[in-house]
Amino acid sequence: MKHKKKNSYRLMLIFILIFVLSLLNISIKDYYFNEEYDNGRIDLQRAYKANADNPSFDEDDTVYYNEDKLVMPSGLPIGIYVKTKGVMVIDTGVIAGEDGRMYSPCKDILKQGDYVVEINGMSVEDKKSMVSAIDQSDGTPIKVVVLRDGENLSFDISPVKNSEGKYKLGLWVKDDISGIGTLTFVDEESFAALGHSINDNDTGIIFKISDGAVYNANLINIVKPDMNMPGRLEGIIDYSSSNIIGRITQNTEYGISGSLSKNYDCENLGDEWMRIATKSEVSVGPAYILSAITGSPVYYEINITNVNYDKESGSKSIELEITDPRLISLTDGIVQGMSGTPIIQNNRLIGAITHVFVNDSTKGYGIFIEYMLEKNDGK
Repeated sequence: MKHKKKNSYRLMLIFILIFVLSLLNISIKDYYFNEEYDNGRIDLQRAYKANADNPSFDEDDTVYYNEDKLVMPSGLPIGIYVKTKGVMVIDTGVIAGEDGRMYSPCKDILKQGDYVVEINGMSVEDKKSMVSAIDQSDGTPIKVVVLRDGENLSFDISPVKNSEGKYKLGLWVKDDISGIGTLTFVDEESFAALGHSINDNDTGIIFKISDGAVYNANLINIVKPDMNMPGRLEGIIDYSSSNIIGRITQNTEYGISGSLSKNYDCENLGDEWMRIATKSEVSVGPAYILSAITGSPVYYEINITNVNYDKESGSKSIELEITDPRLISLTDGIVQGMSGTPIIQNNRLIGAITHVFVNDSTKGYGIFIEYMLEKNDGK
């Protein structure tokens, strides 16, 4: 009888022990994931695998993994190349005719910022096709269709034969632009960069793009600021197709964005997956920027000195100062080409650098990441 009671007590104790351990195990597991979540450092692949492999995942856990936007901040210097939608008019000019007189065929007809999209029914894709269409006119009036403020307008313009016997319209035009910028973030399919629009250097007008891509860039020099001239990143861009990171589909006041190349491993573009922060979570105080200008991603200390939550502030919503002596020694602060450098606060991606103060290169502006995501998501 006593032996049976001892066995019963032992079984009861074992049962209680197993029950307590099971509770302890669950609480430890939940703490681990919650702590990692609060730090904004969820491994996206593990999260998806946990969700897929656990058919008993409850509704709260599903929300936990799938509803929070996860991106990979990058800070990688990139080469950027875009083609305009048609040929952009920079300015109208004068032509010395074969008779020695001066002519300006497009004056008061075409305007700065117009896009020549068609001549005599032929699509204008670039400067070469435009020159060819004009040359074929033999001096007879041509029908020029331009895109202006979202509307197609048609004008009859007579080319002038210059002193070399070639027909001209007297236009300064541009059909592409390239440069160095910084990749802000990627997700599994798309990317965003710059934090501000690609504008024509002469007019300041936003480029309407027909095609474009971002490429790996090899930095060869960092030029520090000099007097009232901002510094800059200098690099070599390999435009081969194998070097394409992604295709640009949007160029807006909040940056460029597009789709990643299918054969490109996005894991090579950043350091870790991270949650984003809404602008209401951004505050004055310490933060970091992530930059790979030395060849590998490094977190540099900054201080956010002012936050403007008004949407009209756009790409100048965050005012910041570089405080990390390593970066100041390397670049003297912010230089051209660093636009798009991700800003991180409380282990969340909050925005990107967009501008530098000309009179103090350690200070500049940034944009909220939620503004960049609005455009990246097509809103």
